[in-house]
Amino acid sequence: MMAVTTHPSTRSNDSRDPAMPRVWKGRRRLLLLQLVGCGVAQAVAGLAMALLVETLLSAASAEPGTDPAHALPTWMLVAGLVGSVLGIGIIRWIERIVAEDLGQDYVFEQRRRLVTAAFGGAGNRSLGVIVTRASNDLTAVRTWISRGLVPLLTGLPLILVVLGALTFSHLVIAAAVALPLLLMAALLPWLARMARERARTVRRMRGRMSARIADAVKAGDSVILAGAVRRELNAVDRDSRKVVDAAVQRSYVTGLIRALTVTAASLSTVAVVLLSTFGWIDTASVASVMTLLGVMSTPLTDLGQVVEYRQNFRAARRVIAPVLHQAQELTAAEAERERRWEEVEAEAEAQPGNTPAGVDVVGATIAHRDTHVRLSALHAAPGSVVQLQATDPLRRRQALDAMLMAAEDSPAKVRIAGAEYPLAPLRERRHLVGVAARHLPLERGSVRRLVAYRTPEASDGEIRWMLDRVGLLETVEDHPRDLGRRLKNDGAPWTAQQVARLKVARAFLGQPPLVVLDEVDQDLNTDGLRRLAGLIDRHPGVVLVSSSNPQALLRYSRRAEAGAVLWNVDAEPVTAELPVLHASG
Repeated sequence: MMAVTTHPSTRSNDSRDPAMPRVWKGRRRLLLLQLVGCGVAQAVAGLAMALLVETLLSAASAEPGTDPAHALPTWMLVAGLVGSVLGIGIIRWIERIVAEDLGQDYVFEQRRRLVTAAFGGAGNRSLGVIVTRASNDLTAVRTWISRGLVPLLTGLPLILVVLGALTFSHLVIAAAVALPLLLMAALLPWLARMARERARTVRRMRGRMSARIADAVKAGDSVILAGAVRRELNAVDRDSRKVVDAAVQRSYVTGLIRALTVTAASLSTVAVVLLSTFGWIDTASVASVMTLLGVMSTPLTDLGQVVEYRQNFRAARRVIAPVLHQAQELTAAEAERERRWEEVEAEAEAQPGNTPAGVDVVGATIAHRDTHVRLSALHAAPGSVVQLQATDPLRRRQALDAMLMAAEDSPAKVRIAGAEYPLAPLRERRHLVGVAARHLPLERGSVRRLVAYRTPEASDGEIRWMLDRVGLLETVEDHPRDLGRRLKNDGAPWTAQQVARLKVARAFLGQPPLVVLDEVDQDLNTDGLRRLAGLIDRHPGVVLVSSSNPQALLRYSRRAEAGAVLWNVDAEPVTAELPVLHASG
């Protein structure tokens, strides 16, 4: 069975220029304002440093005895100069911290949305693609926010303030410094378009490579059995080589952009030197302007990287923005579902009566030979044991999906303990159904978390009681961390039998109205089967068993021996009134 999905009612069709979620939101607004403040503060500190340098050099070159009375002492000028330098360093330090906080806060929000979309079945669900989105694409987004957007917020105010001050004090110097910068700005749009196209190519090649690696590793046993390891490695090498070639081609453009910004700063320096050579400015003014250019050099270098980061971001945005939009729709749809569910519950409380119990499935359909067939209907009273029967194991899996994955607009009408299951929000479905399926891997986490995954409100006492019922309590208590022992990689380092017992414990914990056992009995020994049969016999709700060898389990169950109900899903399309299977406890 797949994860439960909540499909949004609409999909975004604008894939050409998708909109990313806003950066100007919540606490990020304050961080953005702080960054602008850092840029202005650096400009002020740089101007103060340049003024102090010019004053010191003018005082040093003045003839003895001509020092004006209002001049500050040399030690105060030196102290101010040192303070300005330290101030710029502190501001840059603060800027880096705020920039990282801004980028990480934004990516934290979007990473959650990407995982939401993956759970909801939106977009390409290939493991390699999902990992690429959550790592490479989000890294491109974070880099743009913290290292691309930030230089614009800090560097541009600094450069504008410095050029403004130079314009009022030395118009000729301002023109000499600004001319190379204007030439650089004129060339950047053309180079930016080239960088964007090559960034898209790199990202596309990297996504293909990641998908191939993930799929090859996932099919590792099949590759080994077929003796095709070398062929798969060669295929990975081909995709990897394409990534290398595309990245090198991109570096031609990105390297040129960075060289252009450095060259612009150097040309501004040369222009100031030429002005001094022709006698338009004195030595003190040259030193002052050189100081300002030194302050501006780092922001200019950062601006050279902005174009690269921006184009990488735009390439990533084309991939993840539609997925993020779908995640927002999924979240909104689930919130609406929860709101409607609360209204339904309120109406039910206002009109008390006999609420139907048990499980009803009517109108469920599955794919069969390029068409859809309708399954036989089912009604199971509380305490029933239902045996799902089909010639093809895939048909059993499809029937379970049709029941447990039913969406609001699905033709299937599924009622569990009186609740309309397709209308139930996800947080309510976990109280209605417990599933122990052999093919569904376990999540990472402690034993406590994994057993109580459906019922996080369960106490340690309830968890221990259930672990004792499935024969795992001694195993858990023998470990130093007890319930805190962490399992990973589908329950490793536990055996398949121990993992199966844990899945059974999780399914029965909290006594949900419906427990589904899907092939989980295949990993249990005789003791495990006996314990599972005991849980079935004591369970007050419905237990649905889907197994390749159900008799190996059900022969230990007194309740099943008294009369298990067969739900045969091999039937062909039903055109007349649907037959209903009745089961009693």
